[in-house]
Amino acid sequence: MNSEPGDVAVGPLPPGPLGDHVLDLAATGRAGLAALLGDAPQRHALFRRGMRADRFLVATVNGELAGYLSLKYAGQGPFAPSLGDFIRCQGWRRGPHAWAVFSWIEARTQPRPRGAYVYGMDVLKAWRGHKHGRDVGGALMAAAIEAMTRLGYTSLDMEVRRPTARALARRAGAVPAVAPRLSLTRLLMATAGEYERLTIPLTPEARHGRP
Repeated sequence: MNSEPGDVAVGPLPPGPLGDHVLDLAATGRAGLAALLGDAPQRHALFRRGMRADRFLVATVNGELAGYLSLKYAGQGPFAPSLGDFIRCQGWRRGPHAWAVFSWIEARTQPRPRGAYVYGMDVLKAWRGHKHGRDVGGALMAAAIEAMTRLGYTSLDMEVRRPTARALARRAGAVPAVAPRLSLTRLLMATAGEYERLTIPLTPEARHGRP
């Protein structure tokens, strides 16, 4: 991690209270699927138990949590609840249907061959924008680019909806993703609704955080 006082430090999810706090926050995500997955406590019960800590990057400022980002690569994302988890949390009548729908939606997050995917990113409210000249979102994205480049991946995809997220991705070098005409990826992209699929080519320049 960076160590200069006041800088945004980004690194792997640390063990202990801060790491547990990040996992708890992430486990209540997917609020847009509340009708399918339930309210925040229900989503926490569904996701928290099997979350993968090694798929997270964490941003801090002077030890204070400022934001986090999760990645999907090598076939694994931050969480992947099983049919059994859905049945445990939602019962036999609702669980299998919810699992099937969720699995279809999750297929959109599957990276392309030799690629990785930004599964989610959250900058805490107090640190959004460029507070005191700091760009927490930009630091997280740069760290994700560096980590995935180092592991040998050739692209970093994401889906964005809000203008701020789109602007952040484009500053990092993202361009609209293009999939073969007759491919599952193209079909899944067509189901994204108001979300736009973007991709960052992972070049030697991107390793240093430059677009």
